[in-house]
Amino acid sequence: MAKTKHAKTPAFPISSQVFDTLVIGGGITGATTLWDSTLRGLKALLVEKNDFASGTTQATSKLIHGGLRYLKNAEFGLVRESLRERRILAKISPHALKTLGFIIPVYSNSEKWITNIGLQMYDYFSYDRNREISSDSWIPTFRFLSREEVVMEAPSLPRQGLKGGFLYYDYQNTNPERHTCEFIFSAEKKGGTALNYTEVVAISQQGEVYQAILKDKRSGKTYPVFAKTVVNAAGPWADFVESLAGVGMDKVLVRSKGIHIVTRALTVSKAIVLKKRDKTHMFVLPWRGKTIIGTTDTVFSDSPDKFKVTKSDIQGLLEEINYTFGYSDLTESDVDFYYGGMRPLVEDPGEKSDTYNASRKTEILDHKEKGLPGFFTALGGKYTTSRHLAEKITDKLCEYLPGNFLPCETDQIPLSSGEFSDHSSLVKGLSKKYSKLSGEYLETLGARYGSLAYEVLKYQKANDESVALNNGEKFSTAEIRYIASEEKIEKGTDFFFRRSGVGVPGAPSSESLHRIVEELGKTLGWNPARKKAESSEILSRYHF
Repeated sequence: MAKTKHAKTPAFPISSQVFDTLVIGGGITGATTLWDSTLRGLKALLVEKNDFASGTTQATSKLIHGGLRYLKNAEFGLVRESLRERRILAKISPHALKTLGFIIPVYSNSEKWITNIGLQMYDYFSYDRNREISSDSWIPTFRFLSREEVVMEAPSLPRQGLKGGFLYYDYQNTNPERHTCEFIFSAEKKGGTALNYTEVVAISQQGEVYQAILKDKRSGKTYPVFAKTVVNAAGPWADFVESLAGVGMDKVLVRSKGIHIVTRALTVSKAIVLKKRDKTHMFVLPWRGKTIIGTTDTVFSDSPDKFKVTKSDIQGLLEEINYTFGYSDLTESDVDFYYGGMRPLVEDPGEKSDTYNASRKTEILDHKEKGLPGFFTALGGKYTTSRHLAEKITDKLCEYLPGNFLPCETDQIPLSSGEFSDHSSLVKGLSKKYSKLSGEYLETLGARYGSLAYEVLKYQKANDESVALNNGEKFSTAEIRYIASEEKIEKGTDFFFRRSGVGVPGAPSSESLHRIVEELGKTLGWNPARKKAESSEILSRYHF
């Protein structure tokens, strides 16, 4: 069995090395940049001050989409880029993405005509949507649904004036936090280095290299690392990283607050796209037997370290969904989980902040003219296009650094979890090797971990039992052992909300919580007091 890798103090010998690049930020932008730069042969180090995927990345609508609404702003290039990247992510990590249907209800002939044209353009821009991907992940063309078909899917929708609806398809990213970590851990297997709970507290130039002082938040110790280039991928914290280096921003970083709530199932199997009273849109998304409702889009002007979802945020979202979706009885007691985050949007100085209509375009700032050659800041963007943003960042690193590097291959090379052709072949292979285990269990592992299911099963023991989650799913002790041993778990919240996702559908029963924390404690060496503290922190995430 593999050696346990949990809760290590960072290996300070990295201070004696000079890295080609230091990536600051462990969200999806930093993760994809570590993956790309490592594959090209750069010696790369990623540092994240909290846990990987614990900022904006854990606050998405859990979608990989082309951005249908961006057509309204004539951002055709962004839509095409997003649709191309949607296909590439399905190709390199097929287990992580599931095809999901979206229904847009229409209440007037003009709305029907405009939506039809928009979806025709969406289909046109995604002409290659099923190229080189498994049929498991194929995206069908859109079609119009009758009034009756729409009502069957969403019985509570207001029916007065309802003329029907359009059904189109994008992907759901079942666990984007885990998906982000898969980029990081795949890079580590190729020679990259990643540290969580490690904060950059100072950056300075030392001749031709940069020195960053890192603080290990577990021990409180600080130590230096050296790198020829720096990538600031800190998202909503990007301007704080800039200030550490003594450079101001030419662009304005606007933080947009978005929140989601998880409730009981409100639809049958399709997502519903609703128009709110302020004419912005919201989603009602089926997810793991529950429903995700979101999102909000408002300017957050306080320090990003002070971000939190408030009770009034949740009440406002409930009020909106009750009005727009035809409910009158969805209350705070129906909220099984909630989450929120800040989208980092880019504006030119003097622009008026409109977070809903602001472009999701990306910008890469090169600070050489400010005396910081090889220092880059990545701004804006969205989860779907993160791989392409990383490609552009790494292109700039390779142009700046001396030496010959490999071309970008992240549009071809699968993640370590995506090394399989299709789901049925994967499960067939697992069944052949683990013939005594149930087919249903192997199906579940294949869907959750892709080709890493083989690694998970190395932790399987003869008398293992499963734990029941809030939504009825089962989670095995082998999975707990594997994640705790191999995936840099420091806290219980890392496991519950960012690697396994066991806590996101809602609070586990006291028995399930106890069993999971006990198993984590065995692997991670927690004493009774630590286990109690971790359980309390996990449960606190359900209060508002």
